Amino acid sequence: MGVPAFEIKEAKKQLPAGADIFYMGWLKAGELKGLSSVVERYCIRGAAIVGMSPTGNGSLWTEARINGGVSDSGARLFYLQGGYAPEQLKGLDRFLMKMTARSVVKQLQALGEKQTERDRDMLELYQHGGDRVREEALDEIAAWFAEGPHDSVLTLTETVDI
Repeated sequence: MGVPAFEIKEAKKQLPAGADIFYMGWLKAGELKGLSSVVERYCIRGAAIVGMSPTGNGSLWTEARINGGVSDSGARLFYLQGGYAPEQLKGLDRFLMKMTARSVVKQLQALGEKQTERDRDMLELYQHGGDRVREEALDEIAAWFAEGPHDSVLTLTETVDI
């Protein structure tokens, strides 16, 4: 797409505050990892959320699905299925994911013959890890970039549990 890509630490060295960016990150406990550390610094025109589920999850993606693919602030959001590499996790992340995987595997196995193809795929992913990344999944993002420029900016809203 002809745009530079940086990890957060490098972006903070290379890009001035207020720069227009497209943010891409993975889900951790339903939240887009690292987003809170850059949302006030940059003008996030769009974001890609990467997670294990084929259909997406997490609070920001739920917001986008409700709003037809955009955040409450109007920024375009995309969801990409990634994968799971349990051997790469360390410390608390490894422990928490192991507990989550155990629970999900138990739930999916309890479905027995009622498991769908998606259920079987998720069971395989949680049990053995795997990669579900597909290059063609980026086509929608590339088309959005080509439409540019984009004026909306992603902001985070506080949620209140009632």
